[in-house]
Amino acid sequence: MGEALVPVHKGFRGKVLFVDLTARTHSVETIDPAVYRDYLGGYGLGAWLMWKHFAPGTDPLAPEACFALCSGLLTGLRTPFSGRIQIVGKSPLTGTWADSNSGGSVCSHLRQAGYDAVVVRGKAAEPTVLVIRDDQVSFEPAGELWGQQIPQAFDALKEKFGGKRDVGVSAIGPAGESLMRIASVMNDRYHAFGRQGFGAIYGSKNLKAIVVAGTGEVPVANPVEFKAICKRITDEYKRDLSLIGRFFAYMAKPKGWLAWMYRLMTRLGAKLQSPTASMRRLWSQRGTTAAVALSIENGDAPIKNWMGVGARDFPLAKKGMKIDGSVVDKYITKKLSCGDCPMPCKGIVKVKSRGLSDVRRPDYETIVGFGANIVNDDIELITACHDACNRFGIDAVSSSATLAWVCEAVEKGLLSAADLDGIDMRWGNGEAALLLTVKMGTGEGCGAWLGHGVKRAAEHVGRGTAAFAVHIHGGEPAYHDSRFTSLMGVTYIADPTPGRHTAGSGSWNETFGVGFALPKAADKKDWNVKWKGTEGKGKAQALHSNAHQAMNGLGLCMFTMLTGSLPWTELTNAATGWQYTDDDLLKCGERIQNLRAAFNRREGIRPADFAPHARMLGEGDGLLESGPLKGIRVPLPMLRDDYYSSMQWDKTTGNLTKARANELGMTELLAGYVD
Repeated sequence: MGEALVPVHKGFRGKVLFVDLTARTHSVETIDPAVYRDYLGGYGLGAWLMWKHFAPGTDPLAPEACFALCSGLLTGLRTPFSGRIQIVGKSPLTGTWADSNSGGSVCSHLRQAGYDAVVVRGKAAEPTVLVIRDDQVSFEPAGELWGQQIPQAFDALKEKFGGKRDVGVSAIGPAGESLMRIASVMNDRYHAFGRQGFGAIYGSKNLKAIVVAGTGEVPVANPVEFKAICKRITDEYKRDLSLIGRFFAYMAKPKGWLAWMYRLMTRLGAKLQSPTASMRRLWSQRGTTAAVALSIENGDAPIKNWMGVGARDFPLAKKGMKIDGSVVDKYITKKLSCGDCPMPCKGIVKVKSRGLSDVRRPDYETIVGFGANIVNDDIELITACHDACNRFGIDAVSSSATLAWVCEAVEKGLLSAADLDGIDMRWGNGEAALLLTVKMGTGEGCGAWLGHGVKRAAEHVGRGTAAFAVHIHGGEPAYHDSRFTSLMGVTYIADPTPGRHTAGSGSWNETFGVGFALPKAADKKDWNVKWKGTEGKGKAQALHSNAHQAMNGLGLCMFTMLTGSLPWTELTNAATGWQYTDDDLLKCGERIQNLRAAFNRREGIRPADFAPHARMLGEGDGLLESGPLKGIRVPLPMLRDDYYSSMQWDKTTGNLTKARANELGMTELLAGYVD
């Protein structure tokens, strides 16, 4: 008898690489194709792997804890907007399910090397670089890299392991090495796994970096059709705009003299809508920086630790426009893409006054966090803080939110410069913010307790400072105010990753009128909601969130939903040979969301544990007395319950109903977590 034929899968590899850093060994596991059919790839596959291999109750920083880098189902196939990397595990910051999504080439290389994911466990005896070259796996010493900042480390890794062939690199800086719980992982130097503290996980394993180089090709079921779909998408995004489209793109850019209109639209609940072509043009020019000044003025961006008002504390004409995308544009030296993208929305900047060059442009979250949230209107200092986050490897949202808490504590007389190594951190002091950001990045001095996020910082200081430490189960909410967009608030307290803004929400439909990404899977009346009020929002949130999970399973960019959705189902079927419908993909997303949520249930986390801060609800000093959000209260717990009902989750335990588990084919997998 001849050798058994190895099945050739279409659209996926069907193999996962397992690495043990302690034993310095590796093995390969073949994955049943049914797993891909049910959970796609990306963090769908990642959730399945963690459910199978992460022992419940394990400390995320313990050697026996594992994490995984996972490729989306359409990543590595040269699919437009698929240059993404996804990481999964358990968060050392929140103790919950953790995932993060980043641009970069690691997962494209991983698939070309023959794997859909790599699972890493154990702890190396010394600082180590994990190197994967096709089917060759090695453990290289990283002693000379330990302590190096991100730019130097990446240059050295590229020089040593790149040579004539390209490599994807995922690495940590000093913050991860010091086990700071807000530490990030940087990918291909400019992109970050920012939230959740994955940098500390790398550091706990003595893992400085993962380097991947693959030379193979992922087989596609219908290559001619797949290529034609990809070309159609690319051509559509790159085509010239009409005069009307250009006009709308111009009008979408914030104008200082239109501040009154931005505030009025919020008061009226009028959705901000612009033609798709115009959004594409605006996004390719400015990316998320296009929304900075507008969001500060209309109430979307939290100000002064969630108790300020943009029009009063950071007015558009005097301050907001100083940190708008139009100002950032002046520092850009070249565009930057995540890879496989026809609409590159990022950039590289140079700031002579700060000695900064070859620096990733600050985006919305960073600009608002180190800008309006601490009342700092110096874009060059904001960029310097952003650069410090990327050089040392810390999350910009968590670090800047912690600084806003520091400012308030200083204002209330509960912290002093003596507590902060002599740094006088007051509202608007960008220089002090930069000094403290560096300390969080190095873990030195007060950075040793600030670098674990606002919850732990408040616990360290005491003195009543926990009262204004804004977080959900240890996760700092991102810079989109739940009093402005209630469904983003639901995501903060109902998604398995607390405080995340990129985890799946109906907020873009709620405030911008964005359509549904899988239009044949749901009626418009079920996914389209009014900005104000609560009617139908639980169901809409469930639909938009589940679609988002499918998108991450495919490995596509979330901003395509804001700039015109992609033909997900066509791409999936051409790549795999399946005959999926929009409804099939939506159910895949629902399975992914259920598995992410079940991870938390298995860790003993219940719905009530994700409690919103009073300011997020518009209660106490969060009930604003002026501005576009004046007097607004938002019933997040009630909206969360509505979402839970739509997901068929028990409001007390969070468990999925048995009937829905049976319909999704998850009853056996979720045994013990189904009611």
